This record gives sequence, structure tokens and C-alpha cells, in this order.
Amino acid sequence: MDMLNHLLNADAAAPRLTVYNESTGARMDFSAQTLENWVAKIANMLEEELELDDDSALLIDLPVTWQAAVIALGALAAGIEFDFANSSLADDDADAASQLQADAVFTSPDKFDLYSVGDIATSFDGSAPDVVLVTDDPFGRGVVEAGGELPSGAIDFGPTVRFYGDDYFGQTTPLPELFPDAGTASRLLSTGWHDKEGFTVSVLHPLAAGGSAVVVSGLTTAERLQQIADNENTTARL
Repeated sequence: MDMLNHLLNADAAAPRLTVYNESTGARMDFSAQTLENWVAKIANMLEEELELDDDSALLIDLPVTWQAAVIALGALAAGIEFDFANSSLADDDADAASQLQADAVFTSPDKFDLYSVGDIATSFDGSAPDVVLVTDDPFGRGVVEAGGELPSGAIDFGPTVRFYGDDYFGQTTPLPELFPDAGTASRLLSTGWHDKEGFTVSVLHPLAAGGSAVVVSGLTTAERLQQIADNENTTARL
């Protein structure tokens, strides 16, 4: 897989994605090698488990988490179109989102009912999409592993993705070629994203430029952000 080769060749062990969840106090750090392993597993899962291809569409309806980030990177590696659900979408706004089309949705367990009946998104043949449930467990445990109950028809992300290999043999495009105008390498601090454009700027651009991303999710103060910036030696901020 060529997508992250520029990072692997530069320093495979250096931190490239660091995600803080201020709601839980969790901090997760991913090197280029760890990112590549996750990206490969997810790309393989998308193609083999969900049977998605470059004619498919993937919807990510998750909060700003490391899981959401690596799922998006996996879709990018596999050449599968992806988008993030509007973060302002509320349960009673299903009618406003009825035109969303997705063959598969990655979402939190509390939103399973919204997607399983096709109220919010439908696949291109008009049926409900496959629904993959992702917990907010910092170590990636699945629904059942975290003490929950998996609804009938749902796919449990944690144990399912771990089944797939750490190598992806599909053709990928290096990030610097996908984003040639990403700018200069920096360690970029941001408070996450609301849509695909925000994800591109806060995560994909610094990675493509040979840098790294520090993402802070959850309510926080300016003082806390400055503390994180100092601790992480960030060089730029959104």
C-alpha cells in the first residue's frame, strides 16, 4: 500500500495522528506504522465484509474520534467515496436527510434504529444500508466487548475489523499525490471536523505534507488547548 509510504519512509514510529477526547480523558497516539495497519484492515473490511467498491458510497456518522479518522482513511485507500453526516443532524431531522445515499453507514450504537430502516440513508437500490456500529471505547472494543448488546442485523466494528489483515494489496494513491497543495509539514492542532472538508484540512493535509495532526474533541477551554499545544509541540493551529 503506497498511500502512507512517505510517512513510513521518513519515520515509521513518529506520532502522526494524536486524538484527545476531553469528555473521557482519553488520548490515543498513532504512528505511521500503526495508521497503515488500521487503514489496511479497514480497506480490506470495506471490500470483503461490506463488498464495497469504487462505485459505492460510505457514510460516517460518528463524533470526532480516532475511529472516525481511520475509517475515513481506510475508505480513501480503497477508493471508496465517503462523507461525514451533518453533525447538526438530530433524531427528528430524518426527513431533511432522506436524500442521503450510502451503501454502508458507520455509526454509534444509539443511532442504529435510524439507519436500519432507511429513514436517514438508503443504498442506491433503495434498500437500507449496511450498518456498522462503532463504540467510543478508546481501545476499539466492540459493542458486546464493551458490555452492550448488538442489535439484530448490525455489524460490530471492533471484532470484525480485527479479523482482517494488516496488509492491503489494492492499488492506492500516495497522499501527497492526492493533496499536492497540502502545504508545508506541520504538527497541526485542531478541534476536529464537521464535514469532509474539515477532515481534509485538519487531518489529511498535514499527513499529506509529511506532518502530523493533533485533534482535540469534546468541550475544552482555550487554556486547555494551549496546554495540549505545548505538550504536543504543535507548530500550527486551525
